[in-house]
Amino acid sequence: MRRLGALALGLTLLAAACGGGTGGGGGGPAADTGPKAPGKDVKPAAKITWWHAHGGINGEALNRIVDSFNKSQSNITVEAVFQGSYDDLLAKLNTALASNSAPALVQVYDIGQRYMYDSGEIVPMQAFIDRDKFDTSDFEPAVINYYKFQDRLQSMPWNASSAILFYNKDAFKAAGLDPEKPPVTFTEVADAAKKLTKKDASGQTVQYGFGPSIYGWLFEQLLATSGSLYADNGNGRDDRATKVVYNNAAGKTILDWWKAGVDGGYFYNPGIDNAGSTNAFKAGKTAMYIESTATLRDTINAAKFQVGTGLYPRPDGKPKEGGNIIGGASLYIMKSRPAEEQQAAWEFVKYAMSPANQAQWQADTGYYPIRKSAYNEGPSKEWASKYPQFLTAVNQIRDSPQNRMTNGAVLGVMPQARQRTQKMIESVLLGQATTQQALDAAAADMNAAIEKYNKSNK
Repeated sequence: MRRLGALALGLTLLAAACGGGTGGGGGGPAADTGPKAPGKDVKPAAKITWWHAHGGINGEALNRIVDSFNKSQSNITVEAVFQGSYDDLLAKLNTALASNSAPALVQVYDIGQRYMYDSGEIVPMQAFIDRDKFDTSDFEPAVINYYKFQDRLQSMPWNASSAILFYNKDAFKAAGLDPEKPPVTFTEVADAAKKLTKKDASGQTVQYGFGPSIYGWLFEQLLATSGSLYADNGNGRDDRATKVVYNNAAGKTILDWWKAGVDGGYFYNPGIDNAGSTNAFKAGKTAMYIESTATLRDTINAAKFQVGTGLYPRPDGKPKEGGNIIGGASLYIMKSRPAEEQQAAWEFVKYAMSPANQAQWQADTGYYPIRKSAYNEGPSKEWASKYPQFLTAVNQIRDSPQNRMTNGAVLGVMPQARQRTQKMIESVLLGQATTQQALDAAAADMNAAIEKYNKSNK
């Protein structure tokens, strides 16, 4: 998962343009299961289009899988079309649906799943899975559970990552800390950060102990490792969320810890939603930070020191119900396309989910394989050998309990919620509001947005 820009188009308007809601919003198995998959006798279309948001190296890796699929058989040709950022893609999808020109397959970021469900414009991936008795028992539970809604898999996970602690092993040694024992709890991180902070002769800080970016996803992760919900009704998974609930003791503990570190001079503040935290770590300006595993390979290759990885920070006491949430994006099959195109999209999805392709995807990009058996494939074994730090992330998601806190929040206004969280954190770090004032103000704003969204998607 990586940076999400501001969503230019309001999701309330976006959902309305896509046909409104499906009603209810309940999470039990008796709820509406959505459109059905085409019959088994439907012949796949000769050509389909896949819209995605991967540029650069990741885009090249994606195109290799597409090319491999196209060459593996002679019945279906997939055309992969890059649409810019996740937000750009979603805005273009809105326009395309209005003109009945949407593609058969689209990649949508993790926090867009409530909108995609409410749009009524998808065929749940579970419909194809059930029809073909497609075995998902080999899939990583933490990944597949994130994309389950209404107890059914609405989309197929594609690029998956999670957040971990990165640390400078050389700096740990110099500070007298054990480079093989990274801190885990908030207190341990703070204590290590104090020892790792270095000043020059003039009193200027030349190395901060810890330097997390002000990024909404990181706050969501801290809530999850605290064993606390982001929103009511089981993070919006048991029933439609009506309010956020992070303005609680867990939220205050997180912000108090963060604020104390910045005020104490041992936490670096790189600002809102930027690459400053990664760049500062690579340059040795910070000795620890938290970030997505998607940055792991580049960070290791660019750093002039030994990079260590540790579990994501959590409160003292390490709540047993706490754990990490995965991030990234998934693939949706669009209902507006003919049955033949839906079937062709499903054939490609199955191909992309093979252990061999998932292993190659990991080796080329650094994202998790969706399937456990992918780790037995050559490319994944080579990756793990070259980047053993990645195993921290694998073990972390497998050790995280599967519950509503670690499954993540599902809100139709999640992109706006993430941006508002960032402003909330910044106001605290800059001393513009107390932690509780900032939490309550952000919650009030988001509860109004949630109410507006829910009214437009009844």
